[in-house]
Amino acid sequence: MTYPRPSKALRAFLLSLRPGDAVAGAVSGIENFGVFVDLDGAPEASVGFIPPPELSWRWISSCREAVSLGQRVSAEVLALDIEGRGQAVLSLVARQENPWLVWSGRVGSVVRGRVTKLVPFGAFVGLDDGIEGLLHSSELSAAETDRDVRIGDVMTARIAAVDPSMRRIRLSLT
Repeated sequence: MTYPRPSKALRAFLLSLRPGDAVAGAVSGIENFGVFVDLDGAPEASVGFIPPPELSWRWISSCREAVSLGQRVSAEVLALDIEGRGQAVLSLVARQENPWLVWSGRVGSVVRGRVTKLVPFGAFVGLDDGIEGLLHSSELSAAETDRDVRIGDVMTARIAAVDPSMRRIRLSLT
């Protein structure tokens, strides 16, 4: 797909940015595929674009769970598409502490959380705002329990492993 060539003013604005720069603006559009941002100082609207994985460290099913129209955001420039779409690709999570790195320092710790989801391969346990760990079904079936695990149950588990790059926490029963 070809896009109309960005205006001289837009090109000059984008050329003034570098990956890693902090920018601010207001959310001007929310779609399933990402969020558009009117960047401060930009000569045109919706110059910034935030892909869904760059909106939040927690799992979201819709971009609307992370931002709202008109909301002011502070983001980091990830990439610039000067010749194509005339946009700056942005990240909100790059400006926040990575909770997965924090959790990786807690391997071996005992935690309590509420079962948020049951899947054929185990149970997800909520540990923090939007952060869940997986208690694998092999752990559950090996446990000497007198009842089934249900959504809402509070469980105690040990953090067995954390993979920050995959945003996963593996739990084991204590």
